[in-house]
Amino acid sequence: MQLERVTPESVGIHSKGILDFIDLAERRGLELHGMMLLRHGKVCAEGWWTPYNPASPHMMFSFTKALTSTAIGFAVQEGSLALEDKLCDLFPDKMPENPGENLLRCTVRDLLTMSCGHKTEIDTFDVSKPDWIANFLAHDFQYAPGTCFMYNTAGTNLLCAALKRRTGEDLFAYLTPRLFEPLGISGVECFRLPDGVEMGGAGSRLKTEDMARFILFVAQHGMWAGKQLLNAAWFNEATAKQVETCSPAYDVQNPDWRCGYGFQFWRCVPEHVVRADGAFGQYGVIFEDKDAILILQSASVNQQDQLTCAWETILPAITDQASLPESPMAHVLQHRLKKAEIQPMLSARNPMAEQRFGGRRMVPDAKLPGLADLIGGIWIVAPQGGETQALRLDFAADKAVLTAEQDNGAFSVDIGLQSHFALSTLCGRTYGAVGRWRSETCFEAEIRCAEAVAGKRMLFQFDGDTLTLQSASTLPTSGGIADRPPQSYTFTAAQ
Repeated sequence: MQLERVTPESVGIHSKGILDFIDLAERRGLELHGMMLLRHGKVCAEGWWTPYNPASPHMMFSFTKALTSTAIGFAVQEGSLALEDKLCDLFPDKMPENPGENLLRCTVRDLLTMSCGHKTEIDTFDVSKPDWIANFLAHDFQYAPGTCFMYNTAGTNLLCAALKRRTGEDLFAYLTPRLFEPLGISGVECFRLPDGVEMGGAGSRLKTEDMARFILFVAQHGMWAGKQLLNAAWFNEATAKQVETCSPAYDVQNPDWRCGYGFQFWRCVPEHVVRADGAFGQYGVIFEDKDAILILQSASVNQQDQLTCAWETILPAITDQASLPESPMAHVLQHRLKKAEIQPMLSARNPMAEQRFGGRRMVPDAKLPGLADLIGGIWIVAPQGGETQALRLDFAADKAVLTAEQDNGAFSVDIGLQSHFALSTLCGRTYGAVGRWRSETCFEAEIRCAEAVAGKRMLFQFDGDTLTLQSASTLPTSGGIADRPPQSYTFTAAQ
């Protein structure tokens, strides 16, 4: 089924409100990567900020939880799982020696509502405790199940493990014939935990339209193309407030995280609004009483701001009228979205420096990963491999080319030198880069993988036959999930 494209006014939405959202997001320093707005199942606005694009799947983080919830819904519908199934019955071989009463009472429902009873979350990747399921079950169930909300990605991952135990299938293999194929979603994948269980709490990548199709399916309460694929009663529960999110174990002050939680879906500050939610702003928002959905892919460390922008601009723009008179703002919006680009740096050329340093083979003084892994990105979790043996910058009329001579071949990315991102393909993924000379000896490049939330800002500081490369995340925070801390590498010119 193709999604129909229409103007905002034809479905009762003011184009100016969508433009106001984009303007407000920019003024507040929010980085948008892609967006789609639908009403009555029709796409009335869509755009991608170069180098992000409709063809590249984007890291979803916890938006994945909504897919896991839906898989559990199918399993309940088919009788493979029940909401009242107890963890002790699902994982008898993983139970601690003397399980407490709270653990013995904990059910699938409690995992879905993030109220299993934990006060803190386990580290799923703790190498000292490689059996993460046993670790989860041995973790203190301090509160009675169903009484205390605590955001718990490991609990969502445990739902995937329970699904696999009962059906013998991985999360996405299970969803493929039931959800993905009927909705026209293909080529999706989910990162696996060390024991092979797919990380349904955070590990998927989806294209923008894949997100839209899924959220539209949720908004239609399991209906797609006239067929009821998953019973509507599931979504009545999944998107309703099942548990209060303000609790002794969870006291986030952001307003949209204090409105209650369903089965891996969040309720929102405006009435009749629910969302699927991933780190750094991967949103599927359902305006229940407006028959509208908003899809966002973005990169912000302040996710509340993104939602607030939508409540202040897009929500008031959705009228109760079936249609509005066509507006010239629709053409302005279409042009704005067609030309959207991550705010690029203003390029500056230095012909003398390019002639002096261009083409020089610089050999790393220590072991250096291949180019794709050097650029990295938040949760590009599968290393591409290779070791860089030499690095060089070549300059042409409109671009620079950064090339890594690796032990497994030569790999390169184009760097735009006309104040816009140049696009290229590296290891099967789309990359965009823009650069400039900051001084006579310092070249700066911003390089992004279109599948990752953040990229790298690299400074190439030349000093005679020596090059120092400093590399840091494009996000204003670093470390942990927000990427590695700034790195520094030194090179010497090849003789």
